Amino acid sequence: MTDSAKYRSYSQLEEFLLNFYKLRQNARIHSDNHRLVIRGIEKFSESINNCVENESLTLKISNDQLFIDDEKIPYNRTTKNLFDNIIRYFDTRGLEGVRFLEAVKHVSGEEILAFLRLLEQSGQKPEPLTWLTNCLAEQNIEWVELIKKSEIPQADQESSYKDKAERWERARKDYTYAKASLEEVAQKIKDKKSGAGIGKTVRVVQDMVTNLIEDDEVYAAISTLRVFDDYIFTHSVNVAMLSMCLGRRINLSRRTLASLGICALFHDLGKIEIPNEVLHKKEKLDDSELKLIEEHSLNSARLLLKLKASPESKARILVPLFEHHLKYDLSGYPRADWKKPLTLFGKIISIADKYDTLTSSRAYRKSLLSPDRALGYMLDHAGKDFDPILIKVFINILGVYPVGTLLRLDTDELALVVSSPSRNLSKRPLVCVLEKEGEGSYKKREIINLDERDTETGNYAREIIETYHPATFGIQPVQHMFSSN
Repeated sequence: MTDSAKYRSYSQLEEFLLNFYKLRQNARIHSDNHRLVIRGIEKFSESINNCVENESLTLKISNDQLFIDDEKIPYNRTTKNLFDNIIRYFDTRGLEGVRFLEAVKHVSGEEILAFLRLLEQSGQKPEPLTWLTNCLAEQNIEWVELIKKSEIPQADQESSYKDKAERWERARKDYTYAKASLEEVAQKIKDKKSGAGIGKTVRVVQDMVTNLIEDDEVYAAISTLRVFDDYIFTHSVNVAMLSMCLGRRINLSRRTLASLGICALFHDLGKIEIPNEVLHKKEKLDDSELKLIEEHSLNSARLLLKLKASPESKARILVPLFEHHLKYDLSGYPRADWKKPLTLFGKIISIADKYDTLTSSRAYRKSLLSPDRALGYMLDHAGKDFDPILIKVFINILGVYPVGTLLRLDTDELALVVSSPSRNLSKRPLVCVLEKEGEGSYKKREIINLDERDTETGNYAREIIETYHPATFGIQPVQHMFSSN
């Protein structure tokens, strides 16, 4: 052991970690004068007094391991859940750790609680570390120091909420530009203007590819946060983003990703020729209306041929437009004597198109599938409707509970999935707990990790009881992403 830790046993250090985390849990649930909180303060103070040997005690995370004063604390069967919870708790706040100075031995229980409550509240802020630093300064809490992730390698900083929010904003802009470029092309076609080309769309998609390569998880997530009353063009952008994310995960080149994105963006171009009363009809379509719908993929390919673009560009994206409603076993539509296997683009776009269709609110649909159930349905149809390998990759991208899934927990809380599980740590998602506010509206309450376990029993602190489509409760998921409320 180091000199600062040589008089301390691992059991003392583990006891400190346990008391720190249990006090944090109890302080979050109970009032200051609750017996569990009062007893928790006593035990925390006692354990930290035993551990602060010199001028400070540093609790730090490095490479998914816990260190106290640079001494790695070994995992064992009884401490694994506790350590994992602490690591996740700090990670969501952009912290590498905290340093308790010797003055912590002399602070009151009220001051300790004040710090823990600020630490808890920081998880609800778009920039938790900045907010927490400012609050500690305002309240003159000088017996604890924050160890920031900026002190560790740049690659690890990318998971900070500030950086995540910036990438979300970049993805939103890409989304807006893509939708606008598609609308512009569609309007020129409707107005029968000459010179409608795809040059602007190509540039937009190329920018999307550059940003998506940096963070495909953000692009997969943002495509699920659709606006319920706007379908035609947002659907195409969603399909493009999801398709490119799938292409990225199977290591398509930058140029191929751009071609896939353009193809997916124009896959429903033929629908602009279908009257709105047919597209949005609530009743069952008659035979003539159904024929109009089933012709749209062929019409998408036909309209693409009329756009200004090089023959090479058109050749790369023409066939998948025709294919995207053909299934893996070649059933589906348009009905033709089709013998060749679907192209890779066709298989990818059909998966993205079906997922977005299943999870979108439509006039004719009486009930809505939650995103996780939509994925379950698609997995059940792998090998018949969808390429079985690609569908598994697609599910891996979105996670078992995709961003935007609404959950009911066994605590009777409603929670919205706001982040897919970390590839390194969590197996269950990060969620935003929602609180009802007035008639039919909800506000963000707190961010929690559903992978958190009870330190004594090892059971999950919250279990998922039911999943819903957020539109069932009139919730727009995008309103709760990176907002501090």
